[in-house]
Amino acid sequence: MKINERRLPSGVFSRYYALPNGERASVAYHTPSQSVVFFEGDSAEVWRRIFQADGQTQPAREYILQNGTFEGDPESEADETLAGFVADLRNSNLIAPLRADQNGHKSSPTSEPSVKKAVDATENPELAIGQFMADHHILYNLVLELTYRCNEKCVHCYLPQETRLPELSLQQIDALMGEFVGMGGLQIQLTGGEAFSRKDIVGILGLTKKHGLVTSITTNLTLLNDEILDAIVAISPRSVGCSIYAARPELHDGITLVKGSFEKSVRAIRSLRAAGIPVITKSPLMKTTAPHWREIEALAKELGCEYQFDLSITAKNDGKLSPLAHRVEDREVLDDIFSSRYYKLFVGDEPMSAMIGPSPEASLCGAGASGLAVSPDGTIRPCIGLNMPLGQWPKNSLAEVWHKSSFFAEFGAIKLRDISPCNACPELAFCSRCPGAWLAEHGDIRKPSPYTCELARAWAGVQRANSRTDFSSLEKVG
Repeated sequence: MKINERRLPSGVFSRYYALPNGERASVAYHTPSQSVVFFEGDSAEVWRRIFQADGQTQPAREYILQNGTFEGDPESEADETLAGFVADLRNSNLIAPLRADQNGHKSSPTSEPSVKKAVDATENPELAIGQFMADHHILYNLVLELTYRCNEKCVHCYLPQETRLPELSLQQIDALMGEFVGMGGLQIQLTGGEAFSRKDIVGILGLTKKHGLVTSITTNLTLLNDEILDAIVAISPRSVGCSIYAARPELHDGITLVKGSFEKSVRAIRSLRAAGIPVITKSPLMKTTAPHWREIEALAKELGCEYQFDLSITAKNDGKLSPLAHRVEDREVLDDIFSSRYYKLFVGDEPMSAMIGPSPEASLCGAGASGLAVSPDGTIRPCIGLNMPLGQWPKNSLAEVWHKSSFFAEFGAIKLRDISPCNACPELAFCSRCPGAWLAEHGDIRKPSPYTCELARAWAGVQRANSRTDFSSLEKVG
């Protein structure tokens, strides 16, 4: 097999970044296998040429010959360097060898989506990517709320009672995605309300493919049909996140207030997994469901899904506090969750395990560091959890907000040392703070929710107890 006889498998996405200071970087995904690679410097240039040539390596070889430093024969050393690089790409599923059919015609093998492996954000290789984008203020992520309409009536929902806002049209979403990509964007999350409530959802999914976006979808899946399923398969999404509140139908349906919703969601998950689509069960834990969290974990494993738990039940984004009555406050239940699977706990889409150990000099949170959220009516916000309007698309472009809004400098300047009582709290290293949730609950991003503090105390107590246990074991061994 010649080095040059390669093709990109399906499901490969990439973006190249050339910065004014001379830095170069490339991000590459193979979503079916959940591979992601971050290239810098010459590696970014080599991969860029392979990607642009649909896996052909001759342009990359020419770049190596023109820019490499050789001790002996440049041709053979360039071939050796390229062969090693291609081998690494093959290991990451970013490139595949051509195969000849019975008539001698060469083609790239079809990439079969993994039915076993899904996204596990606790082993997140994208931390370096996120830091790079934040350091250079590149708009890399976009959360697009397609609608606030929903066919379920979840008791903990943070959306306001009035959900029938004006919604961006298909043509406007096309233009929005185009601007996002032009600014360096690569990852997009489609959510709602219930995203599949939109009659043009198949067209919207097609736009993500048109713009080469790595797409995540958050949905309850009860409206999945064959047409939507085919559209999802066609875009090779990074993941589909489905809300599963309990493994018992009566408990799940008691949250959604829609009888039969559990069975519809699970049936749809099975269809997606049969098609090889990575699915994440996303489970906000509440009073009625938290004692049975292990059943959710077992269900996710039986379905072949990744799974996430979340304890951050928040006030509605219009300030109403009714969801707070559903928070888990039983310390025994919290201790059980934290001591058993705390690393599967999330605040929004951020794993709590990644939040351990902030110093008083750390920023309040990462809202707006490398992404924005856009509401159904075009309102631009720093993130989906922080209800602070920065502009209105298309009246205000993403570029105008991203480069001219005073929010980013002002919010980024707020440190934990500026927040009382956080600056003197002994549980700071265990705090899963969310200023967006504080804003919804108290109207102030600097005023911690008592529940935030309670979760920090619970997590700290369990982790310190575990540390003492581990230490005593080491002493006995010694």
